[in-house]
Parts: sequence; C-alpha cells; structure tokens
Amino acid sequence: MDKKAHIYSAEIKEIVGEPPKWLLKSGGGSLLLLLFMLGGLSAFTRYPEKEIIPVHIYRGQNAFIISKKYCVKKFLKASGTQVKKGEAIAQADSKALNQTITAPFAGKLFYDEDALTNPSKPDTLALLVSSEGPFKFKGKIGTEYAHLLTTAKATSFKIAINNQVVKDLALYGKLNGFGPLKSGNTLAFTGTIEPASGKIIDDNYLAIQNLEGKLTLILDNKTILSRILN
Repeated sequence: MDKKAHIYSAEIKEIVGEPPKWLLKSGGGSLLLLLFMLGGLSAFTRYPEKEIIPVHIYRGQNAFIISKKYCVKKFLKASGTQVKKGEAIAQADSKALNQTITAPFAGKLFYDEDALTNPSKPDTLALLVSSEGPFKFKGKIGTEYAHLLTTAKATSFKIAINNQVVKDLALYGKLNGFGPLKSGNTLAFTGTIEPASGKIIDDNYLAIQNLEGKLTLILDNKTILSRILN
C-alpha cells in the first residue's frame, strides 16, 4: 500500500475527484501544483450572470373580429387571403337587408370551413389580422435591473419565444420606454419588435395575436473565483 495515499482527504476528493495513480505516486507537491492550477483557472475563467425576464409579445393593431351578431351569410374571400383596406370580405344579412362587410385595414382573413354551418361554433366566426404596424412587447423589471435596459436602449434585445413551432426561433426588438414605478419596486417597460422578426411571427404563427417569451439580460461577467468569494 502506498504510504502517501493518506494525504488525500475526503474533502479534496470531493472537490477534484479521485486522484489518478500517477499523482498518488508523485507526492503532495503535485497535488499543490494541481490545486494552484485550478485556482488560477477559476481566477480567469468568466461566465455571465443572467436575469430572465418574461415578456408578452402582441400585435400593435388589434384584430377585427367578425362575430355572429353580423349575421354573415357567406365569406367573399378564402381563409388566409390577404385583403386590402376597404375590400369586401363577407356578405351579411341583417334585418332583411343585404350588407357587405369591408376590411377596416389591410390584413389576412382567417376562419374555419364550417364557421357558418356548425351551430356549436363560438361567437367569433372570423378574424381579420392586421398586416400593418409592428409587433410590440412588454414586461416588468425590478428597479435594480432597469438601468441595464436603459443603457442598451439603442441596441436590439434577443427574445426567445416559449412553445416554439420552429427550433431556436428568436426575435429581436428595441426598448421604447418605462412606465411609472409599481409596487414591489418594479417598472413596466414596452418595446417594438424589429420588422424582420415581425415577418418571422407572421410566417410561423399566422393568426396568433399574442405570444409569450423571455428576454435575457447579462448582469455581470464575473470570474468563477470572484463569484465564490462573493
């Protein structure tokens, strides 16, 4: 049995693992050298501290809802069709008078095939989803982190979408401003999704009006050693 094996306590094994045989044979000097190397590595190796902030992504223009109260007889455009502002999208029969429902803004019309024939359908028959104006995002942040958003106001923040339909889908947006101070020392903030990212939402989420996501803030880039000491 190697008489020098006793110098490796359970505590050291817990930190660096079971020492190799060559280290056991070489004595305590090698162990000190190894620990010195690990200490040096931890003093220079950095990893970021992060704060994950939930955000709500929404369209700047609310959808135009065609409900049962419009007494729609038929739709004049197929579901998914892009329509212009003022274009006829449905024919309604209200109080025995034929009426044409026109699009209040440019967008895409969405409805189910059996929207007018299935009596069990909900009150909403169709949606006209705007293709104009940007997507926006909003959330809440603690006052201790607000300065990080303010400092980087001119830069684009990366926002990851929850429940993604496409792997690694990310959006980019810029901060607009903060609201008044709320309880719990939090501030509401709003921002605008960049046009290219808005197109990604339109291409992948169609009639979706709202999405949930998260914005990651890098708080500090400390070394491993400084984080242990703090």
